Amino acid sequence: MVYKRLLERHVPFPYYARRKLALSNDAVMPLVELGHGNTPVVTIPGAGDGLSTVYESARGLAWFYRRRSPHQRMYVMSRREGIPAGHGVDGHARDYIEALDHLGLGPVILECNSAGGPIGQQIAARRPDLVRGLVLASTAHRMDSEARGVLQSWLAMLTDGRWASLGWDTTVKTYRRAARFSWAEPLLKPLLGLISRPNNPSRMERLLRGVLAVDNTALLGKITCPTLVFGGTRDPIFGSVLQCEMSDMIPNSRFVQAPGYLHGADLESPDYPKAVVRLIAETAS
Repeated sequence: MVYKRLLERHVPFPYYARRKLALSNDAVMPLVELGHGNTPVVTIPGAGDGLSTVYESARGLAWFYRRRSPHQRMYVMSRREGIPAGHGVDGHARDYIEALDHLGLGPVILECNSAGGPIGQQIAARRPDLVRGLVLASTAHRMDSEARGVLQSWLAMLTDGRWASLGWDTTVKTYRRAARFSWAEPLLKPLLGLISRPNNPSRMERLLRGVLAVDNTALLGKITCPTLVFGGTRDPIFGSVLQCEMSDMIPNSRFVQAPGYLHGADLESPDYPKAVVRLIAETAS
């Protein structure tokens, strides 16, 4: 039994490939491909995509998804490089649709995290032929006062160059374990400031402003594919009431909550991969 558990824990580092896909209007979309399963999964990342693209984070992504790679064929896709001013959620959705058409992918499982959720909602509503199942993790369809307040505070930190405060705030709102190290905040904040400082601050700023302006309420009823809405009961950005509202508006939706988890529920809760596997099974026929 002990030997079996050791084998289960040892998962080899998966092969991955990264590239930059040319879109129209000279746009370029970074993406990472990994896994060799039969199920195509396209992942749209959250606001962390404003700090670094998946092309730059490819090795870390491969390690994070190592347990899923034997079962799924994954495409983790960043927003375009050089996000233009005013290029919001609508523009990103058009970019992803073009990329999926170009790659010949579809219908896929479209997995969207946090700020990626509104993009996935628009893709699923506008191009149902491309999406066989939709995952909306730790996200929402619109901003309420709580979500708006958090994003506006992050924008203020970006404007003032308070990278340490930005890194600390995003960490404690995402990971439960971060609270254990509150005593070390004076030591950890400078380190997080170095990690969180984006190469191109305007990318993060334009990404957040696009999310602030979103309201997909009118589109949710047009999403016909099976949908998983997953979130933590203590999410300090997109609260349970907002996520429940979103799930209720999607015709074929299932709402799964992770008790006690924060904004990183899909990163930390063991219930998340189980819920995703169930959605995949439901869409297999």
